Amino acid sequence: MTTLGILSLSNEGDYIGQNADFGPGIAGACHYDFAPIWRQVPGAWADNVVSGDAACEAAYVKAAKELVEEGADAITCDCGFTIRYQNAIAAAVSVPVSTSSLLLLPKLLIEAPKDKKIAVLTADTRCLDSGIFATLGIADRSRLVIEGLEGTATHAYMWSEKGTVGVEEVLADTDSIIERVRNVENIAAVLCECTIFVRVSSRIRRLTGLPVYDAANNAALLMASRQPGRTG
Repeated sequence: MTTLGILSLSNEGDYIGQNADFGPGIAGACHYDFAPIWRQVPGAWADNVVSGDAACEAAYVKAAKELVEEGADAITCDCGFTIRYQNAIAAAVSVPVSTSSLLLLPKLLIEAPKDKKIAVLTADTRCLDSGIFATLGIADRSRLVIEGLEGTATHAYMWSEKGTVGVEEVLADTDSIIERVRNVENIAAVLCECTIFVRVSSRIRRLTGLPVYDAANNAALLMASRQPGRTG
């Protein structure tokens, strides 16, 4: 058995209502062979992690070590902006670490034809900054179409310490982004930075007809690397 460890923001909340297009989040056991274990990172809130508070790094490293002690065979996070702490966490533990689906972006840019673009869906475009792209080794952003949730009910919910939001509100907010993406030509694939998109990635695939990559896909790939090899 291999177990995924998830480092979680301290924010909590509830979704009101149900919709068949609104599925489990990144911690949903349905995404993996075995249920993951998770740990909230003290002091790690959406507002300071997304904006790049370096003071959070030590708390993430400590929590990652604790997850490994509890039996985690690999580590990921429930906020894509924790890519800022990727190097520190990876250096501190003995298991594979992939903090963010953004780590898939260089791969997608290489795989797509040079005349095609990658749509990046993020919690907040204002914080997807040059430091993150430097970590990814991406100097030229001309092939990226970046759309964010800022100014929406979903964004306000994610930034609340303990909030509520309607499922239909989330779907409306994400549909608005999807519509903007559909209006751009030559998009080869969609990459979802924010883990809330895990809940609606199937809807995005259906409405765009494009390959869609999210945090659960990234975590599943991470866990696949830990599966025992087949023999015979």
